[in-house]
Amino acid sequence: MKRRYLLLLSVIPVVLALVFLIPFLKADTPSPRPTTSSELAELVETLKIWKLVDAVSPTAEQKLPLLTQFNRLEKLKMQYRREHRQSMNQLKQLQTATPDSQAGIAELQTALTHHSEVENGFIAERQKIMAEIDQILTVEQQAQFILFTYSYRQELRKALQTLIAVQEQGKTTDILAAKSVIR
Repeated sequence: MKRRYLLLLSVIPVVLALVFLIPFLKADTPSPRPTTSSELAELVETLKIWKLVDAVSPTAEQKLPLLTQFNRLEKLKMQYRREHRQSMNQLKQLQTATPDSQAGIAELQTALTHHSEVENGFIAERQKIMAEIDQILTVEQQAQFILFTYSYRQELRKALQTLIAVQEQGKTTDILAAKSVIR
């Protein structure tokens, strides 16, 4: 009889401890916080640099000039996409809204000229930047760079989707732990 009481008395504190401790233990577990747009932009930038260095394998002397020119190229592309989109929207508006008058045709011609200037300006500036990159890299690295610039956006998108999926599954919020998933 004493054994039953002793067993009962020893089990009751354990059960009570578990009942009160489990909510506290769950409260201490951090839930994954949502990624902000600035964190996402920083992550994208980090992944871009990492993928570039991984693809081209620049020497220590080549890294800084290459990254500088690559960033210039990326900014140029962003500016071009923005201006190109604006130019296309203007052409669409003029095409649908402009009557066949001389003033309408002149306005449409001005928009076409601006569109050509945007295109030609982008091409000329891109060629300058690529020439500077070619001076930094060896021939093999130039080929690797061209292949990288052709496919890195798709690879970056896949890597980000993988990281977001891993984070949503709650496996990890640490980007370095997910590095092996990206490769």
